[in-house]
Amino acid sequence: MENSDQEKALSWIKKRIEELDEELAALKALVSVMESNRTPKAEGVQVETEEPKQGSVEVSEKTPPKEARPEPVPQPAKEEVSEVPTAQISIGDRKVAAIFQHDNEMKIDLLVALKPDIPPFKSFFLDKVLGDYEKRDKQREQEGQLPAGGALTYEVLTDNENNITQIKIKNINDQRRTREIISTIRWTIARMMEKENRRPSHPRGNRAHAFHSY
Repeated sequence: MENSDQEKALSWIKKRIEELDEELAALKALVSVMESNRTPKAEGVQVETEEPKQGSVEVSEKTPPKEARPEPVPQPAKEEVSEVPTAQISIGDRKVAAIFQHDNEMKIDLLVALKPDIPPFKSFFLDKVLGDYEKRDKQREQEGQLPAGGALTYEVLTDNENNITQIKIKNINDQRRTREIISTIRWTIARMMEKENRRPSHPRGNRAHAFHSY
């Protein structure tokens, strides 16, 4: 019985050491981003920025006869028209995420099957990166430096297989944050893919989850 307890304790210690090592590596990556304002290096990982092309949506019109009524004044384009990625994250030749930005919001669409329980997604990207922004913004709200409802919020959407499909982030409030979010999600996805390739596969129930901040 004692040997069994010791084995359990040893197994827990080893697992905890692995978790702390992963967290330390993640924090070092974040420090590197914040100090140099550059992206953490990950071998074979690239971010491709894409500028939406002006006039990429073509509308064919026939020239009305002279007696026709004047053309109506064009209406402002709806947000849906700008659903063109502003950046794409690639690992090697494989595109793994598409990033969409509009004003003060960002959507990150994952193009690979990764579950939210794979480290360091929650422990680092959600809790340490987005969670820290949210905490600081809520403090600024209380001090009157931000309007009510102006703090950063996020939501993680998953499909029926519990794979992350999209990360929605609102009220980014800072261009520096935009760069840091892109850098850290890039690093996070690379680490998640490494872990997913190493761990044995096992069946999971079909569940849909949503992580979000309040």
